[in-house]
Amino acid sequence: MTDMELLSLDLRSPIAYSGLENPPLSGVPLIGATQLPSSSGRLVEVGVGEAMPEGEEEIFFFDEEDLIVFDADEGPALRRPLPRPRFYGRRDASSGTDGAARLEAGVYAFVQWRPVDEGEVMAGLEWFAREAWWERVSVEGPYMLRRLREDGRLATQALRRIAEARSPSGA
Repeated sequence: MTDMELLSLDLRSPIAYSGLENPPLSGVPLIGATQLPSSSGRLVEVGVGEAMPEGEEEIFFFDEEDLIVFDADEGPALRRPLPRPRFYGRRDASSGTDGAARLEAGVYAFVQWRPVDEGEVMAGLEWFAREAWWERVSVEGPYMLRRLREDGRLATQALRRIAEARSPSGA
């Protein structure tokens, strides 16, 4: 795996995804298929990961308590095997900003890499959790793993929203 760097991403517009809560997927498969609802309401089979067509985009949402085990001395570690995501979806370009789930506009802790196997997917996701903890980035909400099929390969991104600074009460 190449060197990784924790970045911040300022997402200016929300991105909508159509998909399923509690999908029938184990973790984040590098290749496979699942069924998603179509615009007609019927389920259709779609390729996951390497099986996505060029230009497609998918997202997995994981709740922190399902994905991470925290040790006060060692920091966060990924649960093994990876749990089922709470949501799996595909970018829904047809619905604008509506969809079953959204990546809201805002600032996110972010890393991108191109894993060659499921081990590297897990290693990158764990690196992201540990690096945000190590750098004391105040993050909140679900862990999101987003994949885009571009140039014949998968670009994989881990994101988590950076918490807004809150002023003390009475200030």
